Amino acid sequence: MWKKLIIFIWLSVMSICDFKKKTVPVLMLYIGAILAGGFCLYKGIIGEGNLWELMKALFPGALLLVLAKATGKAGSADGIVLMALGALEGYEKCLYICLLGLMLAALTAGILLICRKAGRDTKIPFVPFLAVGWVLTICVEIGGCVR
Repeated sequence: MWKKLIIFIWLSVMSICDFKKKTVPVLMLYIGAILAGGFCLYKGIIGEGNLWELMKALFPGALLLVLAKATGKAGSADGIVLMALGALEGYEKCLYICLLGLMLAALTAGILLICRKAGRDTKIPFVPFLAVGWVLTICVEIGGCVR
């Protein structure tokens, strides 16, 4: 329960900053990295850690980070946040979070384009969509549909 509350606060602060300023505070990225690293270390100490599962969980965020660097169309912070969420929540939930975030961002972008409130080059913050994807994943998990 504490882990989920801390993740919620962390994502909320970053979402607000990303939405208002179109930037994520580096301090918040460090906090997320320390939180994820500490959680992985804890899982390793108690014997639940699996390096292969951790590598799989980091993959979606690492892929987004590489795409951000290669194309310049996404922010590096988005990939770092997704990597931290992968380390904290695991591979399967990370994929759900990422896919929900992408679907919500695409839907929002489509609506903004149709309403002529955004153009082709308008940048849309992605961390708020990851936060909503995380909340939806947690709600579905509580309902018993996600492991």
